[in-house]
Amino acid sequence: MEGYNWKWRREGRMAQVILENGEDIAHLAELDKKNWSAISMPVKGVRFDGRTLELLDSDGDGRIRTPEVIAAIDFLKAKNVDLDSLFHPTEEDEKKLADVLARQADVAALPPGKADAKALADWEAEGKKPEVAVLGDRTAAGEAALSAVEGIVDAFFAPPEDMPLVTEAPDVSLPLRDHLNPKHLEAVMAFAEACAKPILGEATESIDRVGWKKIKAAFAPYRAWLAAKPVVNAGKKAELVEEERVLRYKLHLLEFLENYVNMRHLYGDIATFQTGTLRIDAKEIHLCFHVDSEAAHSALSGRSNCCVLYLKLTRPSEKAERSVCAVVTAGPVAQLYAGRNGVFYDRDGKDWDAVVTKVVESQVSLLEAFWTPWRKLGEGIGKTVKKFIGEKQTASQAKVEATSQSAQAGSAAMASSVAAVGIGIGMVSAGAAALMGMIAGMSPKQIAISIAALILVVSLPSVILTWFKLRKRDLGAILNAGGWAINRPMYFSMKRGRVFTVCARNPLFWRCFATVVVIIAIAVGGWRVWKVHEECKARDCQAQCAGKTCEAKAPEAAKPEAAPAPAATATAAETPAATATAAETPAATAPTAATPASGTTDVETKEGKTI
Repeated sequence: MEGYNWKWRREGRMAQVILENGEDIAHLAELDKKNWSAISMPVKGVRFDGRTLELLDSDGDGRIRTPEVIAAIDFLKAKNVDLDSLFHPTEEDEKKLADVLARQADVAALPPGKADAKALADWEAEGKKPEVAVLGDRTAAGEAALSAVEGIVDAFFAPPEDMPLVTEAPDVSLPLRDHLNPKHLEAVMAFAEACAKPILGEATESIDRVGWKKIKAAFAPYRAWLAAKPVVNAGKKAELVEEERVLRYKLHLLEFLENYVNMRHLYGDIATFQTGTLRIDAKEIHLCFHVDSEAAHSALSGRSNCCVLYLKLTRPSEKAERSVCAVVTAGPVAQLYAGRNGVFYDRDGKDWDAVVTKVVESQVSLLEAFWTPWRKLGEGIGKTVKKFIGEKQTASQAKVEATSQSAQAGSAAMASSVAAVGIGIGMVSAGAAALMGMIAGMSPKQIAISIAALILVVSLPSVILTWFKLRKRDLGAILNAGGWAINRPMYFSMKRGRVFTVCARNPLFWRCFATVVVIIAIAVGGWRVWKVHEECKARDCQAQCAGKTCEAKAPEAAKPEAAPAPAATATAAETPAATATAAETPAATAPTAATPASGTTDVETKEGKTI
């Protein structure tokens, strides 16, 4: 970063350097090593040109480190190669490479010169010495058998890191026939016949740590002799190797840098460490990695917060076996379990039978996190009910067996089982009745609010925790478990996860989902219409009641003086003379009868009577 203007892009929530021209590559030595995505990687287990990796691995230790990458760039600069040409490989370069390989084959077929012939003769004479050819003519076969099992036997005799200086347990020994892993049985038996018994004695049935070291020491001179074999026509071969190195770097070095300095291919295309595609459980899983040891790999992959499947691959037509792991980044994972079968397609298009051998479980989607508490709740209720019924049934059977030894004991036990089932059904019925009783006393609005609150209380915490966990998924832990030295986290989003794992579309699910949404919408709309109808009905009733009250009060307001009428009657009764006079004069009574019974008429009549 010092002195050079780097360009950056954000991938996986991390800033990664952009390599877009030869100047960027030429200044990679100046880039702070803390900003490199990887600082070391294994040569095996990646999909890349093997010869280029071999040339990059200058010390031949099976790993490529940052200084070796910078040395490759310096080599191109020393050869005056235009680094911009790395971004535009041509067919002409491929033709030149093919020509160089053909010339290398021709040089290998050339007879050695006088100096080379003498060197070869001396070397062959050295190989015939007894201390070198420890088994005579069978030395080569013995060394091949030793090389075939050397790695696994070294691991068998390797002491634990925390092993104390003195232990009470006896030292381990390796049997050469019995109790062996069938996977290595043939190789160990061949080693025993071709190497162990000739060195330690024909009666050898097992070897201990001392015997193993003795065998390796016996073949050390022979191995040193093989490594010292003189190279015939070394000058011409070295020149051709230089030409090959230039051409292979021009064709492949940029791709290597984009899978080492940054991870552009992982987030944009396909990375070198992706070994193929797994098809299983209606999914296409593209994040598949090579695995050497399932136990060692799975011990570290849990730190990735990813759901990881470990699979054993077999190809019967070629009698080939291998192991891979697949990272599931989308879709449900409940149906992914050890023993499930799938098909793996490697980068060459070959299909392999795949069997899941182990599952490192982790949440993959928010939808699954939403339903997980409910599924666990249902499982817990089911276990509780099953346990309760089982206890009741056991108690009933014990009681029957204790009280009756007659021939009817079997039927009584059956009756106890039926009674236990009846108790279970009664419990469920009682719970359902209590729930319906609670719901019956609630309005539709209260029911909807209660259901929403229950869903939030149960599912929302799980969804929130899963959301944070999904943001912490790190592929760097997977690669570290595979031998890479990943320098920075390799996060990925949920959107990117749906690219890494492609799930089959489920039209039935979406149809059911749409149907449920429509039903809920109709129910809510119907409830709303009913609510509005009830409110309008209530308002109409209030209006009608108000109208009837007004009509009932109107006649009372129209007769304010009707109360004094009895007094007039009483007065008339008390004055018979006036009544008689009124009866004798019909002319005076007639107008009163013809006049409407109004307040004014009453007053006038009253006044007339008073007068």
